[in-house]
Amino acid sequence: MNSCLTICLALSFFIKIFGTGAAPNYIYHDCPNTSLFSPNSTYHSNLHTLLSSLSSAATHSTDGFANATAGQNPPDRAYGLFLCRSDLDIATRSICVATGKQEILRRCPNRRVSVIWYDECMLRYSNQSIFSVMEQSPSPLLYDENVMDPIRFMQVLLETLNNVAVRASAGGSGKKVAVAEANITSMQKLYALAQCTPDLTASD
Repeated sequence: MNSCLTICLALSFFIKIFGTGAAPNYIYHDCPNTSLFSPNSTYHSNLHTLLSSLSSAATHSTDGFANATAGQNPPDRAYGLFLCRSDLDIATRSICVATGKQEILRRCPNRRVSVIWYDECMLRYSNQSIFSVMEQSPSPLLYDENVMDPIRFMQVLLETLNNVAVRASAGGSGKKVAVAEANITSMQKLYALAQCTPDLTASD
């Protein structure tokens, strides 16, 4: 099983495609308090090596995706990946991953498992392999409080995200992207984007 559906669900969010500035737009992060590491531990060192490797990879990634590992022996081996919006240029994606590298450590101190989302990219790491593993959580659902009809909004949102996730995951090799537009009311529209990782895995 590849990692396509997992990333699709994690990155499917409704957005209006505005121009991006220098700083990425933070959305959400998740760092479950289930597994901690000690400062100056082997995992701490491996994690910093991993994040530096991912940040470096973002400066020349043509498809906006990379995964990597650092360290040799569980449970101190670190696994990580990033996925950026494919409609953005490499410079913008690189800035997003570099920002995520700093912010994920600040927002999730001493956590062995963490993920952070921006409008432009997501960055994730774990002390267990996350490559080619389907997961449906965490899956944050954030929306504007000014939605006129919340029940109708949720119905349209779920239907639209399911549609774009399926279409994106069915894409060929390389970039797997789908977009959609739906009417919530006559006054409000929903814009959705789903993007999946290419069919790439890293050796465990």
